[in-house]
Amino acid sequence: MPKKGQYDTSSMDTAINEVKNNKLGLRAAAKNPGHKETCGPSPILTLKEEQQLVKWIEELANRGFPRKKEDILNSVQQFLIENPQPNPFNNNRPGDCWFKAFLRRNPTIVQRTSEAVSNASACVCEKDIRKWFREIQDYLPIKNINMNNPSRIFNVDETGFQICPSTGKVFAGKGMTAPPMIIYPYKRIPEKIAVTVNPNWGIGRSDNGWMTSDTFYDYIKNMFYPYLVENNIQLPLVLFLDEQVRLNI
Repeated sequence: MPKKGQYDTSSMDTAINEVKNNKLGLRAAAKNPGHKETCGPSPILTLKEEQQLVKWIEELANRGFPRKKEDILNSVQQFLIENPQPNPFNNNRPGDCWFKAFLRRNPTIVQRTSEAVSNASACVCEKDIRKWFREIQDYLPIKNINMNNPSRIFNVDETGFQICPSTGKVFAGKGMTAPPMIIYPYKRIPEKIAVTVNPNWGIGRSDNGWMTSDTFYDYIKNMFYPYLVENNIQLPLVLFLDEQVRLNI
């Protein structure tokens, strides 16, 4: 016979208020962190506190500063130090078990591989960045595109595939990235390789394994545009290309 769930009173009140104010759906409220479905330890943080943590992770990722696992654990530790409450952690710092459970309770947070910054990108100064943004802000209104709507602004880049990336893992909101395309330096892509590629990704070929006008067109037509339609992204939009992509095309 299944065990009855045990609920934290404060978490229940918070969830009810969130539903009443249309800030939380019934299904999401039923999965609140205060809901204890097993005999294991409680999630420690309340529903509201975990929602604030999720919002912090997503907002920083949106601004280009995704957090690593250590950053998230450090943040929770600092919160518990500043807001003392009973917990089983060593020195108020959660461990792997808590972190895995946190990700299960909040499936919108997913792990991604961060991109290394090239020497050329690292040498760009603040003056260059501000000049670039001024020029973009002057140009986009001419095309009837509002920079305040980030869902209509995209950036594409190409990079060599690393079997063992050394940049580490970061966390961000789920569904923030358009599907990629993998390009192989083959005349004809072997079937044993093609079947290993994620079916939601694009796959192409060129003589040197880099982007060409044909593969770029194929990506826009068969991968990027369907992604825009599926996510109801308003057209027209901005697609930024770096110098390397432009020259190769």
